[in-house]
Amino acid sequence: MRFLLIIPIAFLSFISIAQPADEDEIELIIDRHNFWRNEVGVADIQYSQELAEVAYTWAQELKKQGCAFKHSKNSYGENLFKGTHGYYTAGDAVDAWGNEKKDYNYKKNICESNKVCGHYTQIVWRNTTEVGCAKVICEGNVTWVCNYNPPGNYVGQKPY
Repeated sequence: MRFLLIIPIAFLSFISIAQPADEDEIELIIDRHNFWRNEVGVADIQYSQELAEVAYTWAQELKKQGCAFKHSKNSYGENLFKGTHGYYTAGDAVDAWGNEKKDYNYKKNICESNKVCGHYTQIVWRNTTEVGCAKVICEGNVTWVCNYNPPGNYVGQKPY
C-alpha cells in the first residue's frame, strides 16, 4: 500500500535544509558574476565544485547554529546573502552584491561613507578565477554562501 504525504507549503518554510547549488542555479551564478566582471573588463569566472563543497559545509554549519548569518574562517573569499525563501534566486543574490557597485569609489578605492561594497569588489576581483556556492533554507529564508579562489579584497589593492 502506498501513501501520499502532502505537506502544506507554509510548513515547508520552517524546514532547515543545506544544499549545493543545482545546475540551473550554477548557470545563474556564473552568468551574473560574469555580467558584473565583464562590465569592468575582468575575465570570466569558472565554477568550482571544490569551492561549492566548502560553501556547503559552511551552509550546514549555519543551519546547526540556529540559522546563523556569519562568515566562516576559511582561506577563501566569501560572500553571504540572506532573503525570503522562494522569492530570491541565486542570480538575485549575486546581483545584490553586484549592485554595491554604486557605493564603490574606484578612484579612491573605498566604499562610500556608511556603505558596504566588499561583496561587489570580491565579485570583480581580477585575480579571482573560481567561485562555488551552496545555500541553506532556514526559518523561511534562504542564505547563499559563495566562496572565491583566489580571494580578493586585499587592503591597498584595487579589484581591477
